[in-house]
Amino acid sequence: MGEVLAAFQTQLDSLVARLVRDIRIVEEGNRKGHPTPLSSMLVEGCLESGLDLTEGGARYNASGIQAVGLADVADSLAALDLVVFQRRRLGMREVVAALRQDFRGQETLRAELDRAAKFGNDLGLPETYAGRLVRMFHDSLGRFRNTRGGPYVPGFYSVTCHVAFGRKTGALPSGRKAGEPFASSIGAATHADRSGPTALLNSVSALDSRLMPNGNALNLRFDPAQIEGDRGLNNLAGLLRGYFEKGGMEVQINVVDPETLRDARAHPGKYPWLVVRVAGYCAYFDDLPDATKGEIIERTRLRVAS
Repeated sequence: MGEVLAAFQTQLDSLVARLVRDIRIVEEGNRKGHPTPLSSMLVEGCLESGLDLTEGGARYNASGIQAVGLADVADSLAALDLVVFQRRRLGMREVVAALRQDFRGQETLRAELDRAAKFGNDLGLPETYAGRLVRMFHDSLGRFRNTRGGPYVPGFYSVTCHVAFGRKTGALPSGRKAGEPFASSIGAATHADRSGPTALLNSVSALDSRLMPNGNALNLRFDPAQIEGDRGLNNLAGLLRGYFEKGGMEVQINVVDPETLRDARAHPGKYPWLVVRVAGYCAYFDDLPDATKGEIIERTRLRVAS
């Protein structure tokens, strides 16, 4: 696995450098063509320095860069480690060939990869890889400064781009097929968290949130019956309290039954009041793209222990 991780680090550093180069072009364009005098008046440092926000006038000048698909990469590395290097059930050439064909005719191979440990179940290995990935991304970004003299700082939330990015990405060693959505924000891949909310929260809280200065987002979804009454509310409060005590940074919750979501998707306008938490923001369900509606419907339905 050492060679795989080294190759991943090389690719990550190369792509981060390319990303920063492109972002600097945007930053320079904003400085020259889109100054923000009103915002600058309201931000500490700009009046004192006499400089616009886009010129670095603020006291703090960090730029947040989000990583998308953390769980998908961690699951892929864990699957390769377990299936290829530890159990020696498959060879790397076999896996690469299957990925290029999107697993067509390779259902048994895909099932072998899919059965490997997945992030979100508190099993250890995927969480270890996720932690290493967080550190890699943090350190890779840390090599650069933005055009305002501030650092680039990592975050781990996806808004809705995990659906669009997934649509353009091929199959992965985790068993994910081409075009499927990536994991939403810092959570588990779709349907990969099979051990309940405590295990999911343990997996996420195992990551070092100090390496995420631009924040993260964790989506949880419960059916209304799961948290109704004082008992359900107390159970939910206990889950969240434990999560934050272990170092969790953020969590956002949808409480809605799947039948309502499916009916709302099939009959736009029937539930004009239906609001859902997407990833860092709330939106009316009717206003969301159909692919995003589908991703929200497919999120794991968590159960609170009674």
